[in-house]
Amino acid sequence: MTKLFFDLDHTLWDYDTNARATLLDLYSTFELARFFIDEIHFVQIFKQKNDQLWHRYNLGEIDKFEIRNHRFGYILNAVKNKDINLAQELSNQFIIECPRKKELMPNARKVLDKLSKDFELGIITNGFDETQHTKLKYSNIDHYFKWVVTSESSGYRKPARGIFDFTLDCSEGTQGDMVVIGDNLQTDILGANNAGWKSVWYNPQKESIRPCQLQVHDLIELPMLFL
Repeated sequence: MTKLFFDLDHTLWDYDTNARATLLDLYSTFELARFFIDEIHFVQIFKQKNDQLWHRYNLGEIDKFEIRNHRFGYILNAVKNKDINLAQELSNQFIIECPRKKELMPNARKVLDKLSKDFELGIITNGFDETQHTKLKYSNIDHYFKWVVTSESSGYRKPARGIFDFTLDCSEGTQGDMVVIGDNLQTDILGANNAGWKSVWYNPQKESIRPCQLQVHDLIELPMLFL
């Protein structure tokens, strides 16, 4: 039986929208206008530093504690602020509040509802156990998934083959039945292909790529690929 494994952030759970809402709350609560030009400036610096850290994490250069404990230190340093205590407070609050935001990518819930009637669904993510389970719970989509595999639980990070082999064993599947649906060409698509899995690239920005790569621009297109 075909098993569909979704990436979570940027594929089902709208990381950018949820992070932005959390950051705007922090900007107001901690009176960050003292340090940043405006809210947009704060959000832009967060995105820049956060993307850099997650890229390094996916490469195995840093661990989760570097992201969790030092992310806002890098952000404040960008505006010449070295307040370690403030950076830690911001980090703690972000970790608590952001995963509880509920915004999903367009048509995510509708598609999960449809696909779950005919397929076994799972999550395969480089996110952290507690954080990702919180996102699934608060956005009320946790009940759709039989398996939730993270880089923490598997001991590997996409695109490493280990996380895909771990997932294969957990789900008692066969390579030919395994499909990954994700937004990241490097971690999701290349990782899946190298592990012998099928893949569907979620490409809402309609970026160009070789035509042989199966892709969708809207999640609503997924059911017609499998049903």
